[in-house]
Amino acid sequence: MAGIGPAPILFNEFFQMFMRCMPPNGWPVNSKIAVGNSGGPDSTCLLFLLKKLLTDLRSKAMAGQSIPTSVVSLSVNHNLQETSRSMAAHSAANAAAMGVEHLTLDIPWGTPPFSAKPVAGQPMEQVAREARYHVIFDGMVRTGAHSVAFGHHADDQVETSLMRLARGTTELGAGGMRRCRRWGMGTGDVEGGLGWVGHHGLNRWIMRPLLEVRKDRILATCEEHQLDYVNDPTNFQPEITLRNAIRQMLTLQEEGKDMSALSGLPQHISGSLEKIKIAAADLQETTMDLEGGLHQLHGAVKVLSSRLEDVDNEVTFHLKNLTLPSPPSTLILSSHALPAIVDPTVRLAFVLRVMRYVSFHPWGSLRADGNRRRTSIQRIIDTLWQSDGAPSFTAGGGVLWQPAIFSAKRRLRVGTQCLGRQLQPGERFAWMASRLPAVPYYMLDTATLSSKLDIDITERLVVAMSRGDDSLEVLFDCRFLVRFDLSQIPEKLVGALRKYQETGVNVRIKPHAKYYWPKVVLRKPSYPDTTYATLMDNGQIDTFGHAPWVTMEYIRLLDAT
Repeated sequence: MAGIGPAPILFNEFFQMFMRCMPPNGWPVNSKIAVGNSGGPDSTCLLFLLKKLLTDLRSKAMAGQSIPTSVVSLSVNHNLQETSRSMAAHSAANAAAMGVEHLTLDIPWGTPPFSAKPVAGQPMEQVAREARYHVIFDGMVRTGAHSVAFGHHADDQVETSLMRLARGTTELGAGGMRRCRRWGMGTGDVEGGLGWVGHHGLNRWIMRPLLEVRKDRILATCEEHQLDYVNDPTNFQPEITLRNAIRQMLTLQEEGKDMSALSGLPQHISGSLEKIKIAAADLQETTMDLEGGLHQLHGAVKVLSSRLEDVDNEVTFHLKNLTLPSPPSTLILSSHALPAIVDPTVRLAFVLRVMRYVSFHPWGSLRADGNRRRTSIQRIIDTLWQSDGAPSFTAGGGVLWQPAIFSAKRRLRVGTQCLGRQLQPGERFAWMASRLPAVPYYMLDTATLSSKLDIDITERLVVAMSRGDDSLEVLFDCRFLVRFDLSQIPEKLVGALRKYQETGVNVRIKPHAKYYWPKVVLRKPSYPDTTYATLMDNGQIDTFGHAPWVTMEYIRLLDAT
């Protein structure tokens, strides 16, 4: 008797998968969700199920649920293979057949911010990924999509885990992709550069509803509903990317075939495969046997993914208990409660969360995590958990760690004044994490600062006012969102801006105080700067007698997403 094949994904089952991907605060009313559509079976299946879900809102199982009301299909034409254009066309045709809005996004290689097109023999995986994500985010903005869903599945999750092991990740990274995460500020470091999305990325989401589904069930779903898809032939060429090589390695092992097909791979790929074998054998939380087959690997990665969720929850709990009232953009952590965190993995995740919150590098980027250098992060852990009263130090990520003495009734003491000092009644030792200064704060008005810290916003203000805009938003130091209410802008400043080309005056956002809080100044040649707005230590904005025409919001997040 023939064996029973993999079951197609049921609609109610997919509904539950999708709801587990919901952002922490839910979806906005009448929001739109995008689907990354390559034309392959995974994204075709996802687009079909999601379209079905959103057009079946009146069914009993979905009544009263808050979910997006429309879907848009986004396809990327990489122009890297001969099949790129035909696959994009197939994706567009599939979307049209399902009655779904569609947008094809071409990567204009060689046009800034994109690099020249990679050529054969060059490592192209990371370059292509950054370019792809850049145009997908642009597509989300153009179509008004609040989030994007990708068709990554359980087999992809195994591949991702192994790829991260090749890069030397921790067991947290080996947990793979999250069901739902913020897009973040991007991988770029320059506004307008490749990968840069700025503060807009903090309110957009990536979700992966099929992450716990095996590939065979996706194929069964496509067959059940007669969905037309194409297979990208480059997915089966192990010499192109590390992911392809891992996929080939796992397929050969699953089928019990000889591994000679993997001989002759480029050195950077073959070397990574060897690193994976070593790193997998060293995992503590689970056994990951690369020769044990996909079933065993799925189980191992599922354990690691579950562990990641548990660690996230535990870190959130400890942050709530340890965080003391802190000046804007800083975080003060009570030292006496730190020993309660015993698990080394939780300590690691705790430190990374704090770094990401106070760093000046783009939120969500590896640089905000100190590039996750193990030695540097271990130094932070050892110092914070070792003893009170250690000197100030930094260990990457653009974060300064300083000893502090906190009291609800006395002035906060920070830095060297805490060393060797006996606690008074009501005082407690603490650590303060804050932005690493570029120059001492008392030199901020005289030092030459980078364009990221000394931002000339004159042109932006003039253009916004000439268009009749109500407001202008400027991201400062990847930490503060400075908003200008143009209907309340001081008349004296408006007058100065009318003649800025003749007089050379300009309006700037600069840092002030120890923690590099923003202030808005008018600069005139040969005159001291005139301050028009500044953030104070109580979080309020001083506009020096003018109407409240400026707000300054610290926008970095402390959550796990």
